[in-house]
Amino acid sequence: MKPFVHPQAQLGKNVQLGMSSWIGPQVQIGDHVEIGSHVVIHEQTVIGNQVRVGDHSILGKKPMKESVSDPLIIGKKVQVGSNSILYRGATVGEHCLIADLVTIREHVVIGDKVVIGRGVTLENHIQIGDRTNLQTNVYLTAFSRLEEDVFVAPCVVTSNDPFAARSPHPIPLKGVHVKRGGRIGAGAILLPGITIDEEGFVAAGSVVTKDVPGKTIVKGIPAKPFRPVPEAQRLSNLPPRS
Repeated sequence: MKPFVHPQAQLGKNVQLGMSSWIGPQVQIGDHVEIGSHVVIHEQTVIGNQVRVGDHSILGKKPMKESVSDPLIIGKKVQVGSNSILYRGATVGEHCLIADLVTIREHVVIGDKVVIGRGVTLENHIQIGDRTNLQTNVYLTAFSRLEEDVFVAPCVVTSNDPFAARSPHPIPLKGVHVKRGGRIGAGAILLPGITIDEEGFVAAGSVVTKDVPGKTIVKGIPAKPFRPVPEAQRLSNLPPRS
């Protein structure tokens, strides 16, 4: 029931380890870190100061089909919920909240002060900008990019293969690109390669088949321009986020 710490692991000051947790070789853990019970931290994972990791989570998991040399890096003051899996080769910035049951694949780069809700899946080769908020059960496909201050409501689904695996020859997969301040309402679906320009807004339940203009609300199936984003909701008219 006692935690196992590999002799080559480096633990900082005041690190708390829960029952049956396993810390692998060359793991680096900062000061004042709380690790829950039954947590597995694979080799070379780097964890900053004042990080909290919930029970039954796995950090630094190796991908099944790819050899990744870069370690998982987690910045300071990050909270990781229970039963979450963060793969080797991902980078998490500072002051982030990662809820329960989250999966973050390899080659994902997450900025500072990002919120990732319960059950979110981030596939590989994704970039997430500072202060972005991904709510419960968002699915973000590989090769996507979300810039700063993006908001994605629950159960949004994105895609990156226009042929749904039936192309007669290999094609480059294209995820979605949401520019600064873009927002996506609950249950929306975005087709491959869609760009939402700065502060564009996709209404709940929409199916987005074309790029979304900046500062414009689109809605419907397929989504079409509806009206401009109200001035009061634009980033330039909101108080700075701490």
